[in-house]
Amino acid sequence: MLFVHGWQAAAPVWQPLIGHLAPHHRIVTVDLRGFGESNEAPGPYSLERFSVDLGDLIAAADLDPLVVVGHSMGAAIAQRFAIDYPEAVEGLVLIAPVPASGVPFPPKTVDFFRSTAGDSDRAAQWFEGLTFREAPPEVKRLLLDAHSKVGADAALESLAAWQEADFAGEAATIETPTLILAPAGDRPMTPEFLRERVADLISGSSFEVVEESAHYLPLEQPARLAARIERFLEEL
Repeated sequence: MLFVHGWQAAAPVWQPLIGHLAPHHRIVTVDLRGFGESNEAPGPYSLERFSVDLGDLIAAADLDPLVVVGHSMGAAIAQRFAIDYPEAVEGLVLIAPVPASGVPFPPKTVDFFRSTAGDSDRAAQWFEGLTFREAPPEVKRLLLDAHSKVGADAALESLAAWQEADFAGEAATIETPTLILAPAGDRPMTPEFLRERVADLISGSSFEVVEESAHYLPLEQPARLAARIERFLEEL
């Protein structure tokens, strides 16, 4: 299983979830170009470049076929990867996914997102809105530690890449078995928005709304999420 993190995050944010899955599966996590321990890698920081990087990784390590689990921006990358390397992907799990058509945020929201790049105080303010309940101190530290290892250039360029994504026509060709998990409390990427922009696009995908959760579902309900992923794997 290959886990792909979201915007201004890194591989460690998956730890609570993969702790439930690792005893039964081979788990691979990555720090995308410009993020985490890969933060010195040069750009471009585009969805296409991230997909190629993942392709190079699985080829070098002989990892395919695999199930790709992506969160937020990572789920947009997972869709791009399934298009670019269809034979390598056995299944897709898309958690609070950024659609292949991007997210039409108002300019004020985009400006706020941009202001979090390299600013830990603004990032902390942003993270407060990404969980259904106030996150415990260890989760806040996990998110802020990941944020601290993201270069401003990577943050800003990748923000534009996913926010302005435009490959919905290609995403409609995905035939990989796909599970889409939409947090009930996510805003503005509501379940209704994700059903229309992601689930209705990928033919045969399974779509589920997860109650009492917001954008960072993997950190809020890791045990519940792991159990649902296990059921998905059994059905492949």
